[in-house]
Amino acid sequence: MFILLKAIMKAIIAISPIAILILSLAGPVEPAHAQSTSYDFSEVDAYIDETMRRLPIKGLTLAIVKGDQILYLQGYGTANAHGDPATPQTPWPMGSVTKSFTALAIRQLAVAGKVNLDAPLQVYLPEFRLADQHVAAIITIRELLDHTSGISKQEGEAPYLNSPTTTFAEDLARLAGYHPIYPPGEHYEYSNWNYVLLGQVVSRASGQPYAEYVQENVFAPLEMSHSTFADFHSLPHTATGNLIAFGLPVPYDEKHVPAMVGAGYLTSTSEDVAHYLSLLLGQGQYHSKSLLPAGGQGSYGPMWHWIPGSPTPDTVYGLSGGLNSISTTCLLYPQQEVGVVLLLNTRLDVLSSEVSSYDIALGIGNIIIHFPYHIPSSGAFYTPWAIADVSIALFIAIIIWQAPRLKGWRNRYQSARFSTKVLAWLGIVLNLLVCVGILYFPTLVNTRWNSLLFFRPDFGIPLITIATLLGAIGLYKVVRSLI
Repeated sequence: MFILLKAIMKAIIAISPIAILILSLAGPVEPAHAQSTSYDFSEVDAYIDETMRRLPIKGLTLAIVKGDQILYLQGYGTANAHGDPATPQTPWPMGSVTKSFTALAIRQLAVAGKVNLDAPLQVYLPEFRLADQHVAAIITIRELLDHTSGISKQEGEAPYLNSPTTTFAEDLARLAGYHPIYPPGEHYEYSNWNYVLLGQVVSRASGQPYAEYVQENVFAPLEMSHSTFADFHSLPHTATGNLIAFGLPVPYDEKHVPAMVGAGYLTSTSEDVAHYLSLLLGQGQYHSKSLLPAGGQGSYGPMWHWIPGSPTPDTVYGLSGGLNSISTTCLLYPQQEVGVVLLLNTRLDVLSSEVSSYDIALGIGNIIIHFPYHIPSSGAFYTPWAIADVSIALFIAIIIWQAPRLKGWRNRYQSARFSTKVLAWLGIVLNLLVCVGILYFPTLVNTRWNSLLFFRPDFGIPLITIATLLGAIGLYKVVRSLI
């Protein structure tokens, strides 16, 4: 719907005083270059300070790793609604960065001979079912790791799976009615369900609860003493999110979903994750612990797949996680043996992917390796919100203008001139087109209305209300015009 709205609203935004003010504050986005000193962290600090000035970021924490050394740990702003300062030791909900730890656990169990990556999931989870039982029987562990199982992104965002009160058994029973769109192994589509299922495989194959296995086999050897799968609400000084609502940050309480633990509910710190990146880079004290053996000449990617050969100087691997109001990013520059951990208590990429925690982390990483970088533009962030806000305000104004005039519509229409009737029908068509466009919007962004209303009722409820009222007004006018 916003693709359509952007085209409709360009002229309005161009003359909107609010939009002009916002864009005037954006400032130029000029390429910048790291200084010639080895590691100029004052430049990193200046980059983050300017980024936080331009964007609605309340707090963030940072870790920078070089091989076996943690080069820099720093916190900026406030961590939560209580005003606690953000520090490298602040517990932070990690979102989908959790999946990397699940992938490591699976591959550890594969090396130990307890998991066969090419075996069907039903070998380890015999109760797993889909609407197509043949498909359910052939999905393999490797296909879950690679997001090629055929289970969709939409199903991984379904409200039942993301409810704090449902159990894994209840979620699995709901999944049994799902019809995969693609055959296993033929199409990549990211889905939380893949790693929910892998978390259960870790438990079944190891004979331990998932959290206990990861604690003993990953956190303990890496000295990640502040990492846990416990409910983050129970931890002191934990970072809390800020939901971007109509372009403004609003304090938000994220839910903890126990059934989704293997896909997105690790809580860690930037300092702890720095230890983890040292392992991924294959360097230093943690490498000697051999949590996973190397596969020859090459390097590991964030999901612990082996990438043979030597990376190019501009090679960067990224892994990001996000809840409604939290975003996290880990970057790896394998040739330079540099890693970046960036944790934000804001999610910026709700309406536009042009500004995200990944982009900010990339700027920091490029400073460290002496590559060109740019400071994110506030215009790139605020413009889509301006379009959305002005569009919603316009549609509300149209509804308010039309609703009182419905009384007596038929008499006025019948007595009107032909040209006035043509204009009336153009208005009716516009009402119905906007209604259909809004109703179709979730399909454009690969989601469903139930998910949109579940995760973002602040946005979903106004949209569905506007669509319903404009559609009802349009249909009423059609009926009254023809009868």
